[in-house]
Amino acid sequence: MTRKKYSLNFKKQVIKEVQKTGSITAVARRYELSANMVGRWKKEREAW
Repeated sequence: MTRKKYSLNFKKQVIKEVQKTGSITAVARRYELSANMVGRWKKEREAW
């Protein structure tokens, strides 16, 4: 089974929504993503 790759634009969109709502868990559920992965994207966003 291969891992799904997410575009940088998609990641930015998800992080913007996290910042707007303040909830990683809610946004992760909305997009059917792991909350841990979304949290990792949020921490890494400075490198983008």
